[in-house]
Amino acid sequence: MAYSISQVAQRFHLEPHTIRYYEKEGIISPNKTDKGIRSFTDADAEQLAMVCCLKSTGMSIKDIRRYFDLCEQGDDTVSERLDIFISHRQHILDEVDSLMKNLDKIERKIQWYTRLHSETLNEKAAQSV
Repeated sequence: MAYSISQVAQRFHLEPHTIRYYEKEGIISPNKTDKGIRSFTDADAEQLAMVCCLKSTGMSIKDIRRYFDLCEQGDDTVSERLDIFISHRQHILDEVDSLMKNLDKIERKIQWYTRLHSETLNEKAAQSV
C-alpha cells in the first residue's frame, strides 16, 4: 500500500517538514512520482517507526543515519548494528535510572507537602473550635 506524506505524518504524529528533513538527511528515501510527490510504502513506514523510536530515546540524527547506512550495506554489518543497539540500550537504561532517582525525590517532596498540608489543616481546625 502507498501512503502520502500527510498520512505518514499523521500516523507518526510528525510534521511533514520533519519527514522531509529525515529524507534530506538520508535516513529515509520514499519513492517519488513523476511530479515529485512522495509515496511511502509499508517498509518506509516501518523504517520511519524505527527512526521515531530511536529519536525519542535520545539517539542523534547522525547515529540514526549511521545505523540505516549500515542496514543498506547488508549482513556484513550485523555486528556493528548490534553494537549500536547495545550501546543505545545502555544509554536508555542510564536515563531510566536517572529518571527513577529524580522521581524518588519528587515522591518524597509530595509526601512531605502532604504531611505539611494535613498538619496545617488540623491546626486551623483546632483554632476554629
